[in-house]
Amino acid sequence: MSPLPKPLHFRGAPIRLTATSVEFGQVPKSGLAFFPGAAPLPLRIRTIRETSPTVTLLSFRLPRTTSPGHYDGKLELGGSEMPIKIEVQARPQMRFYPPWLSLTAHPDERLEIKVSALNQGNVKVPIERRSTFCLLEPRGVDVAIYHALTEQPPADQRRLDRAAEGIAESHGGLVRATVREGAGDLAPGEFRELLIELHFSDRVKPCRTYYGAWFLGESGLGIQVEGT
Repeated sequence: MSPLPKPLHFRGAPIRLTATSVEFGQVPKSGLAFFPGAAPLPLRIRTIRETSPTVTLLSFRLPRTTSPGHYDGKLELGGSEMPIKIEVQARPQMRFYPPWLSLTAHPDERLEIKVSALNQGNVKVPIERRSTFCLLEPRGVDVAIYHALTEQPPADQRRLDRAAEGIAESHGGLVRATVREGAGDLAPGEFRELLIELHFSDRVKPCRTYYGAWFLGESGLGIQVEGT
């Protein structure tokens, strides 16, 4: 097949880089993409015939830790080679082991937990030595708003103030997290064990259940806390 008048532009996260074109004639059913420093990559080709003109969708995958940036590559289709432009976008993604923690805590208690973190994305993720997160009772916000809207507040109280009081009542306070071991940037593909101290607020109340999440980048470790 004849080369296209201008290079196709593939963009996306490493696990799915896509490009579209309306300039293909008879499209081969298979092909290869060539990325700098990598073995030839199978090319997925799909034709969308419901459009006018017909759109050809092409895609391929790179290792999930491929660094963001702009690259030059090429395609092999129907025995012909053509240049392509590749824009790998950032894809932060963390995985925690275990993915969920269930703890018991009393007001102002300090607990140490051990968690492992794996950076499955393609950008480094900073593990800050100190951070905070909130604890809330399940559906605490929903219940507070429901009561504020359905119950008649006192004459000297607005519904908004009533909702705020309800939310505050369900709030288990801030948890102060200190990474005792393992702080610092976590590189793509890196696995690290962490030792974390959690300092709970004096707002934690006995016989109540709270939920929160400790975040690294855009990924959170879910935590359930039973007050004692």
